[in-house]
Amino acid sequence: MFIINGLKNSRKNIFLCLIFLIVFLIGGNLTCSGVEAEDFFELKELDERTDGFFIMKDMQTSETIMRTARIIHPGDEYISSKNKFYRVERIEGDIAWAHFIEDIKLFEVNVEEVLNSLMIKGGTFQEGQPQRRDILLGVYHSHGAESYVPSDGTESILQGGGILDVGRAFSEALREKGLNVNYSPETHVPHDAGTYHRSRRTAEELLRQGSSSIFDIHRDAVPAEEYIGTVDGRPTVQLQFVVGRQNQNAQANRDFAESLKKVTDDIHPGLIKGIFLARANYNQDMLPLAMLVEVGSHENTREGAERSVALFSDAVGAYFLGREGQRARQGVGATALRSILWVIFIVAVVLGVYLLISNENIDELRAKLRHFFSKEFAEFRSRKRKGGGDNGAGE
Repeated sequence: MFIINGLKNSRKNIFLCLIFLIVFLIGGNLTCSGVEAEDFFELKELDERTDGFFIMKDMQTSETIMRTARIIHPGDEYISSKNKFYRVERIEGDIAWAHFIEDIKLFEVNVEEVLNSLMIKGGTFQEGQPQRRDILLGVYHSHGAESYVPSDGTESILQGGGILDVGRAFSEALREKGLNVNYSPETHVPHDAGTYHRSRRTAEELLRQGSSSIFDIHRDAVPAEEYIGTVDGRPTVQLQFVVGRQNQNAQANRDFAESLKKVTDDIHPGLIKGIFLARANYNQDMLPLAMLVEVGSHENTREGAERSVALFSDAVGAYFLGREGQRARQGVGATALRSILWVIFIVAVVLGVYLLISNENIDELRAKLRHFFSKEFAEFRSRKRKGGGDNGAGE
């Protein structure tokens, strides 16, 4: 009897312990419901908000520094368009309070150093100098469904949003500068916590193809005016660089962002609105010259974004080719045309001098020239009429 009662009491005690454990766990979950928003986003591995945006403000002046739909954490940093350096101290709701640190001088890279870093290992010229490979850039989109509402009618298109058109425009503009570009139109949908895991495979493929630098092209999700600035005297959609602080290449990625901003500031002042140094990775651990670029917001036009990446390509071309190299590549066609015109001019001068010497007076020279050109043009018109008849029949 005592044994039976003891067993009943033991079961009762175990049951009570389970009740207390459940209450404790529920209480813990209720307490966790009051955690900061950034902890929730980190737990879910999200990098962007879907319910609005953060406003970064100066702790001393309460002035707005910038707005972004990307998740902001304490410790994140920001370099403004005027190269003012801020660090986020705390988050209160939608407000990220940042402390002004200092006015900084952007990291400046020597173009030759960049080019020398792209040497082919083991390759040599006949003179024994290391061989520099042709520069190959990779362009892709981790969030390929992103769109521009005024132009695309919606902020997201699963089959491929307007951001793909912006990426193509950027790639084509780079090619026109003389750069080789591999472009990937993969969308990596859905836009969820696994996006960067999926886009990493695309980045790996671009690297296998030989890309020296990769650009992940996005757009933000804030009011349109946040990304509008004056560039070359006209309202223009601005760009923002995003650097992930959580990878071994963080400092190199930041140096790349700063030096590219400096080149862009020199060529098209005001095009880059800032550099956001975020608590994330963005697959930038894969190489030092990796960049995430926000091209406007979902409320800007796609056409405006395309014009802006064309301007940005001027800076990228100057960065990787050097301004002299870029001008040289762009000027190949013009140089060839000028050479042909000079040859024609010299031949004409020589012919004119010869005719003057071989004829006794100017009137005789004029008569011969009239006879020559009238005969040649008559034959040309005759051939053209015959050719036109053939083309008409062929159509």
